Amino acid sequence: MMMKIKRCLILPLLIGLLAGCNDWLDIKSDNVLLQEEIFADYTGVRMAVNGVYRDLGVEDLYGKNLSWGFMSAIARNYQLTGLPTEMADGAAFKWKNSSVQGVTEKIWAKAYNVIANCNNIIEQVQTKDTSFFRFGEVEKNLVLGEMRGVRALLHFDLLRLFCPAPATLTDLKVLAIPYVTRYPEHQPERLNMEQVFTSIIEDMEYAKKTLAPLDTLQFEAWTKKRDHRFYNSVRTGSWDDDFLNFRGERMNYWGATALLARVYMWKGDLENAYKNASDIYRFHTNGWFKWTGAAFQGSLVAYPEITDTKRWEELLLGFYNSQNLTIFEDLISNNANRFRMNEMEKLFKEDTDDYRYQGFYNRYGDYRYSVWLRPKSQSTAYASYMEAAIKYQGPILPVVRFTEMYYIMIEYLIEKERIPEAKALFGTLRNQRGVKDPTLPDDPGLLMDKLVNDMIREGLTEGQTFFMYKRLVRNIFNGDRDIIMEKGDYTPEYPNNEVAYSM
Repeated sequence: MMMKIKRCLILPLLIGLLAGCNDWLDIKSDNVLLQEEIFADYTGVRMAVNGVYRDLGVEDLYGKNLSWGFMSAIARNYQLTGLPTEMADGAAFKWKNSSVQGVTEKIWAKAYNVIANCNNIIEQVQTKDTSFFRFGEVEKNLVLGEMRGVRALLHFDLLRLFCPAPATLTDLKVLAIPYVTRYPEHQPERLNMEQVFTSIIEDMEYAKKTLAPLDTLQFEAWTKKRDHRFYNSVRTGSWDDDFLNFRGERMNYWGATALLARVYMWKGDLENAYKNASDIYRFHTNGWFKWTGAAFQGSLVAYPEITDTKRWEELLLGFYNSQNLTIFEDLISNNANRFRMNEMEKLFKEDTDDYRYQGFYNRYGDYRYSVWLRPKSQSTAYASYMEAAIKYQGPILPVVRFTEMYYIMIEYLIEKERIPEAKALFGTLRNQRGVKDPTLPDDPGLLMDKLVNDMIREGLTEGQTFFMYKRLVRNIFNGDRDIIMEKGDYTPEYPNNEVAYSM
């Protein structure tokens, strides 16, 4: 039975169970018979899991707000001119404005809605014998590992957005967000930050441990190559059941490990961050994830249509929205200035050979970034490549790539004053991005400044840059004059519906 995530048809009754609703934890589950019917065999479980991944890719979450939309706008990746009101207000940190609260409340509501779906699936699957599933224990463990990993990721992104950065606190006992692990849960209580971190790490460690033997051993034939990790016409040798394929588009061992590194980094635990990042680095250096070739990063300036816009060879985890390019284009069509990049010449300075500038910026004379643009053919010789890029890369929503592990390791090495090692690792990354100047400072502070600049370059329009500023308590890059961040600028208001509920 073919179960492609992006092409699955959710039954009308299942939509009633899994779709979003006004109350952030209100999933319509009062019909017990409906529940029993949906989860009567393994195909119902699969449709529910596919529904979770579908919802992760919607505009309220990684399909816009947590990637190229709201989060990239507040990081000042874009010029303010022409931005939708909610993004422009967010970029000015007007957290109390109704336009901004409309976005943050949608993020909150949809995230907890998907968390509720994860919890429902987890509780249902835990009660099933392995014989219930087509692939027995393998499939049961796969679902449990994925759903707990997704649950951890969503809680973590809510924590990063709605709570202060740990670096600004004297301890982690401050009240944070609810960590919801039961279905249904009508009265969740906010936990302190330490408790939330503990729960996030427990869930993600479970995902890492459970998915490791599947992704690195049992599924090795179709996880080692990009052609099998992401939906692609040339894949071969994978199982006859797509529910087990396309591991890059679902929570997987490498995604869970990399996200653990990100979580520990946010918490300020550099030792464990470095340990998990090093695990990914070892796979990378042993051929599991490869650098994108120069030609596919735009070094062939005359042929922008062959650029790998998502650099998908490097992605450890990405979600999916088949309408992603159209959604982006529709917003541009309303304002020709919208989503033009901000201060790129000053960000890259003399490094105009950097592929992230030369290959991805202003390729069509519109001052935009290629990650979210539909490739345009400049030559009939590459028209087929352009069509494939639109079909297979266009819908991908990057969540984490292995280059972030380089940054985590380099930051750790700078902190430990292992400067030669940090510079060697940093030099490798810069070289792979086409930077010809090998010069890096020996002073730890100056090297860290250089690293921050490079992290901004690497994360443009992918939604992570604001969180980097917040974690490091840094002012936001904005050309000659950075945006000076006050204490309250980093953290939006708690959603009105949550505040009203907690009162």
